[in-house]
Amino acid sequence: MVLHNPNNWHWVNKDASGWAKNYLKEHLCVLSAEENGVSAKISSLLTMDGDVDVSQRKGKVITLFDVKVQLEYEGKTKDEESVSGTITIPEVAHDTEEDEYVFDIENHSDTSSKQPVKDLVRSKLLPQLRQELAKLAPALITEHGKDIQHAPGVNPSSGFTAPKYHPQSKKDSPAPQSTTTTTTDKVAVNTTTVTGSDEFRTTAEELYNTFTDPQRIAAFTRGAPRQFDGAHVGGKFAIFDGNVNGEYVKLEAPTLIVQKWRLAQWPAGHFSTLEIKFDQNDVDGVTQMRVTWTGVPIGQEDVTKQNWDMYYVRSIKQTFGFGTIL
Repeated sequence: MVLHNPNNWHWVNKDASGWAKNYLKEHLCVLSAEENGVSAKISSLLTMDGDVDVSQRKGKVITLFDVKVQLEYEGKTKDEESVSGTITIPEVAHDTEEDEYVFDIENHSDTSSKQPVKDLVRSKLLPQLRQELAKLAPALITEHGKDIQHAPGVNPSSGFTAPKYHPQSKKDSPAPQSTTTTTTDKVAVNTTTVTGSDEFRTTAEELYNTFTDPQRIAAFTRGAPRQFDGAHVGGKFAIFDGNVNGEYVKLEAPTLIVQKWRLAQWPAGHFSTLEIKFDQNDVDGVTQMRVTWTGVPIGQEDVTKQNWDMYYVRSIKQTFGFGTIL
């Protein structure tokens, strides 16, 4: 994975879903237990559904994942009756503590004579599973952190040609609906508009507070804001270790927030306008959050949307329990 990220400043994401599935298969399918003539072992990893990402921002490597895992086990009773079944783990997440995992155990074609194997799975295999699942997060960072973060003293430009900046005033093909924005220092930046929509199982008021309360902001960004002047017109903020900063432009509780918003790697002084609308549906008990950025530099559309999805949407849902993460 070629990486050009001087000083480990920018957001960098790596999809590690395939690696995580193989890791779990390797470390879980060797677990076994035996007691009083009853035996059981994990025989296969049936499914792993969800997302697993390793990310770097401002020199800090983190992992965010939330997956559902289903395992198959097999065993024998004291009377040599063969037994098989499944263990379903609804949530294996980066912030799940070892004692918080939930397991659903089911014997195939269950009968009372097979119960001793199920009991053995619960008493002896589940503690082993808890220990192994808790090792996934540090293993992900150890294995993949080196791919997305430069070691101290390493020249990030060595070994390949660094991309050069080409002014957009040439006859380059612009992105659809692109515009030109002039920043405060009079540097012209070709820009475009980015939109997104996500559903949360909470009220508009709760979501509005999540974007305006400094304690809530600190919770879902995993760190206290570097700057937070308050959620009022003109109030400036710097979050994610200063990688995102901006200013509140308009607030209409609990339905609308407008901000000046920028990523650190954007041209100096250039801000997009981020409009966040909260549309509450009382019938379904959900709130639709619709976002529109105007003035996003061309070439930054994907990184803007990807990091919004990862560090805002997914993190808010995981932190406050505002809905299923798809």
